[in-house]
Amino acid sequence: MIKEIFKKIVNNKFLRTVLLKTKRSFAFKLLILGFTIIITFSTAVYYVEKKNIKYIEDNGKKVEDTANSSNIRNFEDSIWWAIVTSTTVGYGDFYPKTGPGRAAGVLLMLFGITLMGVITGNIASLLVEKQLREDRGLKDIKLKNHFIICGWKRDMGKVLKDIMDKNKSFLPSEFVLINTADQDMIENLKSEKQFAEIHFIHGDFIDERVLTRAKLKGAKKILILADILVQGSVKEVDSRTVMGIITIKAISKFVYACAELLDSKFERYLTSANCDEIIMSSDYNRSLIANASAGGGMSHVISELLNVNADISINIVEFPDNFIGKTYKEGFEYFMSRDRSILIGILENTGNFFERKKAAIREAQKTPDISKLVDKLKSVKSLAANQPIINPIPEYEIVKYSKAILIDGRKQDKTRKTG
Repeated sequence: MIKEIFKKIVNNKFLRTVLLKTKRSFAFKLLILGFTIIITFSTAVYYVEKKNIKYIEDNGKKVEDTANSSNIRNFEDSIWWAIVTSTTVGYGDFYPKTGPGRAAGVLLMLFGITLMGVITGNIASLLVEKQLREDRGLKDIKLKNHFIICGWKRDMGKVLKDIMDKNKSFLPSEFVLINTADQDMIENLKSEKQFAEIHFIHGDFIDERVLTRAKLKGAKKILILADILVQGSVKEVDSRTVMGIITIKAISKFVYACAELLDSKFERYLTSANCDEIIMSSDYNRSLIANASAGGGMSHVISELLNVNADISINIVEFPDNFIGKTYKEGFEYFMSRDRSILIGILENTGNFFERKKAAIREAQKTPDISKLVDKLKSVKSLAANQPIINPIPEYEIVKYSKAILIDGRKQDKTRKTG
């Protein structure tokens, strides 16, 4: 029985973790000393108390005086007494009655108070240290199929909210931020209820060790923002973005990677690194300003279509499986009849670009004609990730790995505003 109890204690996962983490500390040494003292005291009390059996005369017969005799009769009883005494529980079911036994009990109580104080203090410090490491972004996470967001933007709360609104398949606890923001900035962000469960890794996203702590190999998506925390020019910000994508794709070729650039001169480097999606934020801003300058109200149209919370927005959705090989016209009619959504184009080569290239190479190698093989391999080289084909001819064929570019149908009519 004693062996089974001891085995359960040793095999306890939490206790084993605590002991391993504190094996070189004073608390661990004291714990070992505590087990030694408990065994020593329980053995001594057992031998002292088991001899303390008193008898009285009852009708001429000699019977045991249970009121004054010891109730510790075997080693299991003495072990139990030593443990409850040292932990200051004191059930009172077993207790010594001899002078030496009681003296041993007093010493064991004093030792137990010290032992429990040190052990609980050590466990508390471990838990506090764990929480502090998590708050400072120094703790490894344990996630799979999660979304990693690298870098920091002005109004990060609004940016993160919009990202989460457009990625509702991810829970808040499945978002991981990697950046070098101050702890106060992270705490201020996580003080909002919707961001309370997100994870934070403090460090540089071009550092392989930081990405490993964020479990990049198990991630589903990763987004690199043009980081405002980088001290330097636009060139330095974009250079770090390129370095980040190269490092990310070296660790995991199959994660869907999206990156924001400020200067289009760096676009070819991201394309060469098989970045799946590139955001040219400066180009978008210039185009919007140029369109607005024409005075046609284009800026209002674009803002409405790109607004995450608008009733009407541009959306990218999967085609039904049976639409591969069908025409753009058939797709247009399908979405219009389904929910009055307007198909404005087709997005080709979607998903992980590394996988798309591999699939295209496998397809090209199926032809026995060498001249056609060379032409097909050249077309693979010029393959572009997430290639939009806007308003193609009605007979345009929907190919594999394509998605529909839609303007969502309005759920209910709005009352027209009059001036």
